[in-house]
Amino acid sequence: MNVSEKIKYHCENKKYCKISRKVGKHAYEKTHGFIVDYNESFVVVQENHDFLICGYLIFPLTSISKIGFNRNDKYFDKILRLEGVTTIVCNKHKIDLSSWENIFESIKSLGFNIIIENEDPEDESFDVGPITKITRNSVFIRYFNAQGFLDDEPTEITWDKITLVKFDDHYTNTFSKYLRERKPKKTKTKIED
Repeated sequence: MNVSEKIKYHCENKKYCKISRKVGKHAYEKTHGFIVDYNESFVVVQENHDFLICGYLIFPLTSISKIGFNRNDKYFDKILRLEGVTTIVCNKHKIDLSSWENIFESIKSLGFNIIIENEDPEDESFDVGPITKITRNSVFIRYFNAQGFLDDEPTEITWDKITLVKFDDHYTNTFSKYLRERKPKKTKTKIED
């Protein structure tokens, strides 16, 4: 089977798989989970980590170098089925996969904050926060840090700097409930005599 046939097979049969993605000149990342949607340009995976269903990942189909389903993966898939994990595998959100612009419009309309990654080690970036603006060439998000503070100004991320988008995951959804604005710095006033 070629990559397109494997994507179709895993999606239609709700089969766990490991996807190897090229994210840089000599860099690859692995994604584990269930393919829940795809088109000729993008793939949506419901991520699996340690027998738990996590959030949704979207990445370009062209980045896929291999879809693995070896004997170990088949046994892992069997355990997931016996544990009832596959009963909750689904595509809860209809995302328009026709372009990055439409993907972000779809996620924004659902009200989710997102994680955007450039996993290329030569130009690595990690941005998390609410989407503030979408243009023909980029998306803007208000990054939040590990203390929940939102940046004052949004960060612009162009399509060519995105290898992975993550949304509706436990980390982002939980953290998003506790986001806060920075308090303006007080300026010292000079007291006149």
